[in-house]
Amino acid sequence: MKTTNKWLLATSVFALSAAGAAYAQEDGDDDTLRQQTVTVTGSAIAGTPEDAALPVDVLTAGDLQLEGSPTITELIRNLGVSSGTDSQTNQFASNGLEGTSNINLRGLGPARTLVLINGRRQTFHPYAIGEQAQLFVDTNMIPTAAVGRIEVLKDGAAAIYGSDAIAGVVNFITRDDFEGFEVGGDYSTFEGTDGNYNINATYGLQGENWGWVTSVGYNKRSEVSLLEKDWAIVPFSENPVGGWSSLSNPGYYVPLGFTGTGVGPIAGAVGDNGCTDVGGIVVGTCRFQFTQFDNLVEEEERYQVFSEYNREFANGVNMHLEALYGYSDVPEWKTSPSYPPQVLTNQVVPASHPGFAQYRADNPTAFPAGTLAALYIGRSFGWGGFPGTGGAQEGFRTYESYRLGGQFDGQFSNGVNWDTALTWSQTEGERITNDTYINGLTIALQGFGVCGDANTGAIPAGAVAGQGDCEYYNPFSNAIQSSAITGQANPNYVPGLENSSTLAEWMTDGVGSVVTTNLTVFDATLSGLSGVQAAGGEIGWAAGVQVRRESYEVDPNEVTDLTQNPGPGGTGPFSFLAGTTPFDESQTIYAAFGELQVPLFEDVDMQFAVRYEDYGGDVGSTFDPKVAAKWQVSDGFALRGSAQSSFRGPTLNQLSGQVTTLQFVAPTSAFKAVDQFGNPQLDPESAFSFNFGALFDNGNGFTASADYYNFDFKDPIIVEDQASIVGAALAAIAAGNQQAAILNRVTFTDNNSNGINEPNEIARITTNVVNGPDIQTSGIDLRAEQVWDAGRGEFTLGGEATYVFEYDVDDFQIEDAIIPGGDRVDQFNRSNFSRSLPQIKANLFANYMFGNHNIRGVMRYIDSYDDERGDLTGNGNSDIDSQTTFDVFYTWRSDYDLDLGLSVVNVTDEDPPFAQFELNYDPYTHNPFGRTFKISLTKRFGGN
Repeated sequence: MKTTNKWLLATSVFALSAAGAAYAQEDGDDDTLRQQTVTVTGSAIAGTPEDAALPVDVLTAGDLQLEGSPTITELIRNLGVSSGTDSQTNQFASNGLEGTSNINLRGLGPARTLVLINGRRQTFHPYAIGEQAQLFVDTNMIPTAAVGRIEVLKDGAAAIYGSDAIAGVVNFITRDDFEGFEVGGDYSTFEGTDGNYNINATYGLQGENWGWVTSVGYNKRSEVSLLEKDWAIVPFSENPVGGWSSLSNPGYYVPLGFTGTGVGPIAGAVGDNGCTDVGGIVVGTCRFQFTQFDNLVEEEERYQVFSEYNREFANGVNMHLEALYGYSDVPEWKTSPSYPPQVLTNQVVPASHPGFAQYRADNPTAFPAGTLAALYIGRSFGWGGFPGTGGAQEGFRTYESYRLGGQFDGQFSNGVNWDTALTWSQTEGERITNDTYINGLTIALQGFGVCGDANTGAIPAGAVAGQGDCEYYNPFSNAIQSSAITGQANPNYVPGLENSSTLAEWMTDGVGSVVTTNLTVFDATLSGLSGVQAAGGEIGWAAGVQVRRESYEVDPNEVTDLTQNPGPGGTGPFSFLAGTTPFDESQTIYAAFGELQVPLFEDVDMQFAVRYEDYGGDVGSTFDPKVAAKWQVSDGFALRGSAQSSFRGPTLNQLSGQVTTLQFVAPTSAFKAVDQFGNPQLDPESAFSFNFGALFDNGNGFTASADYYNFDFKDPIIVEDQASIVGAALAAIAAGNQQAAILNRVTFTDNNSNGINEPNEIARITTNVVNGPDIQTSGIDLRAEQVWDAGRGEFTLGGEATYVFEYDVDDFQIEDAIIPGGDRVDQFNRSNFSRSLPQIKANLFANYMFGNHNIRGVMRYIDSYDDERGDLTGNGNSDIDSQTTFDVFYTWRSDYDLDLGLSVVNVTDEDPPFAQFELNYDPYTHNPFGRTFKISLTKRFGGN
């Protein structure tokens, strides 16, 4: 068989095998630290990434070692094509995704990047990104010790892989040929942390026709409070949206008494005079900075195991078996001592309340004569911390993943190749977040805390307020012994009036659920050579089918289950967090696909692929073609390009169900509950994309590539922006249009009892999962590298950059309101469904390799961008500054099979640029840790 035909056959086998693992085709010593020639994802063209017909970046284990063996989270964040990733603790926007990581290519959303393990799908993480309802693959579950290389296809690939590959594909390929035993670990530290460490081991056996490799990993991250970083906690005057809430504890009160027509307000609001004594500030009302109780990094612990067995039988049949297990635990997730209540009218303090009586005695002019009670405007626990912990309230997150896969492939006697595979994966997650019972707070203010039923509000017969087992909840500052942040004693504290830990635990409970995702995939592929000759060689072909079975189950605990506990308002029994309903749905997706590899001329190769995918029911089906070409213009210059349509069907969580997220609502200067509802009428989202590029190799150590990309994205599945809904609703009120349909999306509570809806009376917002506005985005990826012989070693200069030309979003309608679109490049995008999108991200490096040593320096640059909301701080500036950081890495691969790595990330200790956000930086874009030191050791025993 000619070499050309062998290449065609290999290409055909891979291109439409949804799970065919790409194997390295190495032409050098395996011990070298330099990148090898590989078969790349999406086209299987043997060559380096710069030689590929499709825009693919390949990162080998050796490449990663040269940059300090970063975690997958760190690796993805640094990619130029990656924008807006959820990889840092960020409870203020990512909502409960602590301990996870995802990939967001081109800023199109993590759900639109297909993540594969050895070319095969992995089930979604069970919890979606709160603001976007997007499910994603949690890359933290993959042990880094098992990864041989990572291939990033920066191109639509639905015709090859099916749904979700709109923005591209990231394929984690494991080390199937390892032999011997390897153990390693690393420790990293930065200011404010007790350190993070990873321990891993790999054991491999290789026989004449079989191989078995198993890798295990253990990861530990230490908790880091936001208080450890001076830039993370700033005064109200510097950033009023930096974690400041107008609903505090101490709070303020509306005096109630006889008005002549009944009981109602008899005077204006009265502020608690103990606000500043416990740490608050008074700006109109007492302000509470909840971020002082939150973490920059949560404590995390993770276990990972990956094992694979490969065998070639005597009849030529190959078998591949693999298994993965991952467990991730966030045992003490920290948050504010309490959340602000959404409805305040039930927080009535009677005049007979001991704390109220004491406050009036100490402040005789604070409340007017005739005060019979007061409406408390505030949260249950604040500056004094949560009783029992003395600080933050705690919850937890746990995730557990399983994966089993098997593949058989071979060749019939007529030369046709066959490939079958079955893969099953499951992830189960549990999250608990505490909140205050609505009825519990109501009866505790009346003196029936602990003895009554916090859920239903039932009071035992014969119970006497504040007597026996019954306790008063005291909202006044005289209940706070000292500041939970500074420890400073409160001069207003009166012993005996404090809230007990027993009362606090009775008033609160865990809002939580167990959510499970399952995915089973069957693949079958035939491929071979057609016998038809084109000018450049024989045409290859492939055809096959795929069946995917997805399931999604939500099992809320009893107090969260709306079918059992609808609460007084129908959204559950808690003050802030809404409940949810049980959910158990599944769908089966059928696909058929085909491909041709056509060597049109000796120097022109073409790829044609088509895929039909059927979701059934209301979602329907889709047909997607792809064409790709490479023209080798000369020995050192080539052109490549591709065009394709891609799609993504709605996931089960988007089609049904209800979840609640916590989002900052600017007109209220506070976080509010945003209820999000699924939509069974969703259409699949689709995209037409194309790219073209040029490759250059002068044959003397210099290589370069440039690729232009363009995506025309239709019907993207989004969650309606609460900021747009609120803005449109308030605009309708200002215009006097009280009948505007958009007002149906906002729940107001008339705290002022004047019959007029006002911004500070917003209680909840309703959003839907919908097909959103069309998106057009384009840009260019650049890469260049020069290698020189340098005496006893080798010196390399190189870099890569991505420049985004546009990210244009069409106008969009919600109810009767038109939400304007526009170009979202160079924006923070906190007021819409997009993510932060700097126009330029670039990495430049210099590398010197001599003997067993390697020294590498990297400069990382992220362009400045603008907060489209304007100046929220009053300092006249809404820009988020550019950031340039420098990393230095040293690697020593000794003659004793011992590797040493030393690294300093962010050598100059740059703080992340300031952003008008709760955390005072953009967690989707910047590294917040400052100068980080890391040491790693790896020892190999025997084998290769």
